[in-house]
Amino acid sequence: MTDLAEVKEKLHAAYPGLSAQLRNAARFALKEPAFVALYPLRRVAGRAGVSPASLVRLANQLGFDTYQGFRDAFRAGMHAGMGSARYAMDAESIVAGKAARAFESTYRSAGEMLQRNIRETFATVPPEAVEAAGNCLAKARRIYILGLRSNFAASFYFDYVVKTFTRKTVLLEGRLGMLIDELGDIGPRDAMLALSGEPYALDAVKAVDYAVAAGAAVIAITDSSLSPIARQAGHVFVVPTTGPSFYQSLVAKMALLECFICVMVARNGPQAVERVKQEFQRRERFGVYWREKARS
Repeated sequence: MTDLAEVKEKLHAAYPGLSAQLRNAARFALKEPAFVALYPLRRVAGRAGVSPASLVRLANQLGFDTYQGFRDAFRAGMHAGMGSARYAMDAESIVAGKAARAFESTYRSAGEMLQRNIRETFATVPPEAVEAAGNCLAKARRIYILGLRSNFAASFYFDYVVKTFTRKTVLLEGRLGMLIDELGDIGPRDAMLALSGEPYALDAVKAVDYAVAAGAAVIAITDSSLSPIARQAGHVFVVPTTGPSFYQSLVAKMALLECFICVMVARNGPQAVERVKQEFQRRERFGVYWREKARS
């Protein structure tokens, strides 16, 4: 039987020559292997947004006589140690319970799913890769932070924290169609930190392509190695995004951003410490934070 690692290699090798429908199917198979393993063909096709025939053609193109053989490779992969990939079980499965204390069950399941996302991230992303990306950001002239639509919250947080010890970040917002203007004169001495997941925002893909063409280093945090923002990035981090609600989770992405910040502060050393001290003193003078008043 073909093992899952071999199937993944075949998917990557075949991807450039696939049709748009088969590319969608291939990305889904890599992003949510547990779903492919656990559910029947029509259910997988519906979740992936492709026709059942497209999944069958993908299996055939990878050398499988039947779709069942393709699915069996994913099921064997789970039994061989991919239990953590069960994060792909979606919100529909969580809320389907009919127990008397249904929400408590949902709440506990949500916590388990988010913890699996974190464990999956730290088990599959090597620390040296995080350190290399953090160093790349630390030494850049400017850091352009790209997280559009649902990813904006995470990108805003990263920009907010980094600005406490350096002022070289540019938060890309794309308001009023001004994204190209915000990119300014991005060039070889700069870095772009890009966050995106399926469905990929078109402007995010265009901005990454623009940054690469300008010679900037690109760090991509995304949901699949076949993601359009991962193809040309120098540093690629694939993290699980399945969450307990109907929408994508940002938990794993936020965890990586926290780690990047740690690397950057460590690299900047005493200078970062002094900048943080000055920043919070400045906020104190301005009266940013609430203080308990002494009783008279």
